[in-house]
Amino acid sequence: MKFGVVFLVLGLTIGGLGLVSTTLLSENVEETALDERQDAAYQEGIAIENWLEQNHNLVAATADAPVTDSGDSEQVDDYLQEIYYDMPEERINALYVDTESGDIITGIGVDVDNLDALEFPDTADLDDDISTNLVQQTEPYMMPDQLGLSTDTHPVISYYVGVNDGEGALVFTFDLSERSTEMVSTADSGTVVTIVNEDGEIVGDDAYLGNDGEGDEETLSFLDTYEDQNGVLEAAQLENRGSVRVDGAPSETLQNEPYNFDPDGYVVGYYTTSEDWTVLVHTTEADALGFANTATQFGLLITFVGVAVIGVFGTVLGRNTARSLSDLSGSAAAIEDGEYDTAVESDRIDEIGGLYNSIDDMRISLVNQIEESEQARTQAEQAREESEQAREQADEAREEAELAKERAERARQDAQEMNEQLEQTATEYCAVMQTCADGDLTQRLDPDTESEPMAEIAVTFNEMLEDLERTVGTVSTFAGDVSEATDDVQARATELESTSETVSESVQQITGYADQQHERMETISGEVQGISANIEEIAATADTLAETSQHAAERANDGRESAGDLVSEMEDIEERTEATLEAIRDLDESMTEIDEIIDVITDIADQTNILALNASIEAAHASNAGSGRTDSTRAGNGFAVVANEVKQLAEETKDSAAEIDQLIDTVQSQTDETVDEMVAMREHVVAGTETVEQSATAFREIETEVTEADHGVQEISDATDGIATSTQDLVTMVDDVTEISTETASEASDVAAAVEQQTAAISTVSENADDLSEQSVTLQDSLAAFTTDVDGTAVDFGDGDAVDNDTDSETSTDIVLDDSTANDQPGTELAYVDPDEPETLPADEANDDPHALPAGEDAPTPSALESGLEDDEESAGSDEDGDGESDDEKGADSAENDDVDETESEGEEQSADTTDDERPAEDGSKNESNESADTATDPDTEEPTADGATAEEDGENSDSQSSTEFDDTNDTDEVGDADDADGANHTDEADGADDADNTLDVTSTDDEGDATEAEGEVNETEVDGDGDADAEETKVDDRADNTDSST
Repeated sequence: MKFGVVFLVLGLTIGGLGLVSTTLLSENVEETALDERQDAAYQEGIAIENWLEQNHNLVAATADAPVTDSGDSEQVDDYLQEIYYDMPEERINALYVDTESGDIITGIGVDVDNLDALEFPDTADLDDDISTNLVQQTEPYMMPDQLGLSTDTHPVISYYVGVNDGEGALVFTFDLSERSTEMVSTADSGTVVTIVNEDGEIVGDDAYLGNDGEGDEETLSFLDTYEDQNGVLEAAQLENRGSVRVDGAPSETLQNEPYNFDPDGYVVGYYTTSEDWTVLVHTTEADALGFANTATQFGLLITFVGVAVIGVFGTVLGRNTARSLSDLSGSAAAIEDGEYDTAVESDRIDEIGGLYNSIDDMRISLVNQIEESEQARTQAEQAREESEQAREQADEAREEAELAKERAERARQDAQEMNEQLEQTATEYCAVMQTCADGDLTQRLDPDTESEPMAEIAVTFNEMLEDLERTVGTVSTFAGDVSEATDDVQARATELESTSETVSESVQQITGYADQQHERMETISGEVQGISANIEEIAATADTLAETSQHAAERANDGRESAGDLVSEMEDIEERTEATLEAIRDLDESMTEIDEIIDVITDIADQTNILALNASIEAAHASNAGSGRTDSTRAGNGFAVVANEVKQLAEETKDSAAEIDQLIDTVQSQTDETVDEMVAMREHVVAGTETVEQSATAFREIETEVTEADHGVQEISDATDGIATSTQDLVTMVDDVTEISTETASEASDVAAAVEQQTAAISTVSENADDLSEQSVTLQDSLAAFTTDVDGTAVDFGDGDAVDNDTDSETSTDIVLDDSTANDQPGTELAYVDPDEPETLPADEANDDPHALPAGEDAPTPSALESGLEDDEESAGSDEDGDGESDDEKGADSAENDDVDETESEGEEQSADTTDDERPAEDGSKNESNESADTATDPDTEEPTADGATAEEDGENSDSQSSTEFDDTNDTDEVGDADDADGANHTDEADGADDADNTLDVTSTDDEGDATEAEGEVNETEVDGDGDADAEETKVDDRADNTDSST
């Protein structure tokens, strides 16, 4: 239902819009048609006004001719004959009539003698109302045919104006039917144009007023009444311009001949002229509003079709949609009633089909949720039963816990007794360790105790002291060797540094000279290029100058020829001027003779005037003497009149002679001036001729010189072209030299940079050698504090700090590490061989003992001096970790802080390892020993023991390394190398000689390489891949606690 309502509203809306649009379009087209009819009427009205005005002006212009006032009929006839054929084609006649009688004196276009025969309407008014200044117009009337045409009458209009002081009049007549051919709308089909006068009579149209030449007077519409049954004329009187639409038939006049205009409806445009004539333009609705009707019909058709299509589409779509929604509603109701197996399916692929699919998915999801809810409920029941069982088990566990509590109380008492024993043993061990810490390495712990762990600590500590005694001896020997080697390295480094500085200065000077050479070559290149450009410009200018010179030579030749022609012309002018001068002189002589004749005439006029005066006197005497005789009186009077006339004639002759004399004087004056000017012109012509001759001579000389200059310019052009070519070659060579100098400067800069880098490296080596020498001296001084029972230099630890030394010595213990075994077994410790017993253990014992060397392998033993030198060279210049920073730079940071210096080499490295081993519990003891040996192991590693504890003693510049245990992660690289085969490396860097507050650096690590906190306040350092310490450490405040650490 809703779909139907929607489509109904949509159809009504579209229908309404279509009707409104069609109505607006129809009204717009109708308005346009009405405007077109109005414009057509206006154009016709303006045209008729112009035609009437043209006729009026033509008659007025004709009457203004002087001949019309002469009264001479022959002259007037000739004049009319002359202008008649220049008048418009609508003219019928041109007459000269007598205003009093109306007779036609003369004219053209008529065969009658009087205007009445022409049915002229204003004949009676010609004598009374005629005007010589104003052209008057008659009302339209019918005039009988005077031309012998097929028609008997003509609809005409006449114009007349008085001439010859009103005694005559000019009458011009024009044919109104001929005016129809000039109608603007005559070509429009379905259109009738009529012109109605103020009395409502038709005086013009576009149908020749029915005068079609067949002589049928019944078809004439002239002066027929225009029936204003539709109020068109009334509207025209109210508004002189407009248009109306008339529904219905027109008047009978329009329906009959000659118009035959009989539509059911029409449109009329009207315009009222200044003569009160109304122009009416009638057009049928089919022609005027045909497009509007067609547009309306088409619009209505489109509207109807649109509404019908929407109705059909709405009906079909609404019915299908309603059916689908009804089916969907039934399926939803079934699902609501619990019938979850009801299928919700549809073949539609539109939104309705998507809604079907969504509801079906929702049904399936709902079924799944219901199943899951059932399962959850079942599981909840099971969980409730299990919780009941758990509660019962908890009660049983609580009872067992009470029993365990009693057993724990007994164990606590046993532990307290054991703790008291351990405290006593620890106090004894602490005293011995404090004595060892003071430098007496001959003290030993008593392993005879009831606690097996404490016994293992005693055994391990005793072994460590023995190793430490041997290590102190080895370190002392190595320190001496290092001191001697570093002195030698320092001397050589100083000498090499001085040489490198000299080379660097020389290379810097070479670089400076190369840069100066490059700059000068660039300057030379720029100058040469500028010169080349200037030469090219000069060459181009020379070429241009050569062309200009050649053109100048040609122009000079032309000027010479023109000068010759000018000389000839000047000579001709001179001859003509001479002839003109002679003619003017002859004229001057003739004017002189005329002047003489005028003087004679003047004398004669004076004498005639005197004679006339005398005659007048004599006539007066005669009149007075014969006053009684009439004949004498008349003769005297006549003689007096003649005398008077002669006197006037004499005066006029005298005045004319005076004027002629004045004119002659003026002509003579002008003639004299002309003569002077001609003489001066002749002189100028002579001078000009001489000048032109001189110019011709100069042109000939210029031509010769320009020709010579042209040859010179051509030679200059050829020479500049050669110079330009050479300059280009020079520019190319300079560019090559500039490139070479640029490459030289670049290479010199590279060499200088390399020398500077070498100098910096040597300086670093020298500084490291100085530091190493100082540290070796410090190490010897520190070792002097120890008391040992082995052959070696005693080493003093000052405050008793524990030291983990990694040294190289010729007498050190050999240690061999099997990389494959270490990689496969992360917990394996480094094995060592006692120096007193260098033989290799059997393979089976090596397998049982994790510290044994592989069968048949002995570690090479290089000298301590060789090991120290190689370590120093590798640490000073190598960058094995690939991070872009040399190892000596990284080691320098460690040396400045008196840290442990541990180095690595790819092929070989000599190091001494001090191993603090804690044996596994099943071995029954812990061995803690110091080893000083040349090893073939992977350096820069520090691994935790099985228990994860590693102690590293603090010393100055000692190459010591704690016991190594391989793990799965590689955390550190002492000197920037992280290439260890196995796991985590945790290294405690020594704090240096400045650490004077009895510090014990302890690293306690587990199997994952993580440090566990030692008992007490431990200062721990974890070294990363760059050899820098980045983990935090804690210090031991009490030296008495240095011997006790926890795993």
